[in-house]
Amino acid sequence: MADEQAFENNGGVSEQCDSLGSELMGEALDKLAAGDALSVVASAVDARGERMTCEFDDDSAEVCLEAAHDWITRGARAQDGSKVIGKPVCYAIAYQGAIADEDDVFRDALILEFGDRGASCGYSAYALVDGIGRGDRFRYTDPAPAGELPCLL
Repeated sequence: MADEQAFENNGGVSEQCDSLGSELMGEALDKLAAGDALSVVASAVDARGERMTCEFDDDSAEVCLEAAHDWITRGARAQDGSKVIGKPVCYAIAYQGAIADEDDVFRDALILEFGDRGASCGYSAYALVDGIGRGDRFRYTDPAPAGELPCLL
């Protein structure tokens, strides 16, 4: 009942998933502000609140995103296949991309995918970014919804 109520109270996303997505987005925005490279970063949380994060940066953005999806689907295991956290109950994936504005001009964005175990779908959101690597002059918009995706859990 508590899980169902959490989904209803937050537009289909549990509080734990919302918190994870917010944390991961904040960490990714900090990296972009500092000018650090950001490829694809995936995080998963288990029922005890234990979090595991893995960065995928050894191939093209598309291949890294596919690897992050596979990592979540396979249970967010360590590189050697061992379990570090319990069975994931939610996940979030952050990566750089571009979003077309109302004039069909593509603008730099931080994209976030997230979802909960047992949900009918996952979701995506984005924040437009400007001034990557410019520290205090780095700017970003409030996150905006980008649509539904297949849930990876």
